[in-house]
Amino acid sequence: MQPAELHKEAGNALFSHEDYDGAIREYTKAIIQDASNPAYFTNRALCRLRLHRYDEALADCQKALELTSDSMKAHFYKGQALLALDRPNEALRSCKLAYELSLKQKSPSASSIAQTVLNAKKRRWEIMEQRRVEKEGHLLFEMKDILHTNYEMKTKKAEQDPDATEQERIETREILEYEYLEKVAQLEQTFERSDEKYRKRDVPDYLIDPISFNIFYDPVVSKSGQSFERSVILEHLKNHKFDPFTREYLTESELRPNLSLKAACEQFLEENGWAVDY
Repeated sequence: MQPAELHKEAGNALFSHEDYDGAIREYTKAIIQDASNPAYFTNRALCRLRLHRYDEALADCQKALELTSDSMKAHFYKGQALLALDRPNEALRSCKLAYELSLKQKSPSASSIAQTVLNAKKRRWEIMEQRRVEKEGHLLFEMKDILHTNYEMKTKKAEQDPDATEQERIETREILEYEYLEKVAQLEQTFERSDEKYRKRDVPDYLIDPISFNIFYDPVVSKSGQSFERSVILEHLKNHKFDPFTREYLTESELRPNLSLKAACEQFLEENGWAVDY
């Protein structure tokens, strides 16, 4: 066995005992011996992920991908590191590539990668939602300020009306105050309704196709009971005659329309039109 492989085996043994620092040292020695093997970099990247050293893990993944662009582990670990660094858009791209490779390689990691894809989508939405809330908060403040300025100008003008009696001035102030408070209340209610609409932005997992990660439009079900988007599973079956999850032999003729799931999706989209772009 080559010296680099000996260090790799030693690193694997340390990793199995959760000695990630020790494993990193061994994988580093393997890299020094042979820097052309992407597995040494992905193994070290996984250790660094476990130690929350995400920038270093990312660097290892990028090096592995320079050596081979079809490394499923490198794309997957890169996605995990990017997500931990709060870069969900980049994480999503990496995890989708990893997922495609996992299907081609019939890897058992497919379901874990799929979950990371959903986590990246969720985090991306959370960031967008936070920006929306902040933007609407500033807008509400500005609009309230405009209403208040307008109210003060009208009040001042009414107070300076030389033809009005004191009683008329009091009545005018009361009317202006009532109109001002009413407008503020209507404005707040409008923003609250808008916020309520956006609050319903989580799409239930069962409405999402497990391959494309988009909400179902025309779902079909395989003999294993797993549902897929029709066009997506048909594209998969062109090159792979098996169920992507169970690995059982599968043909187009064995797919059946999932009418109940389709009805559920249609109802959800009718009440939550934003989900089309999920």
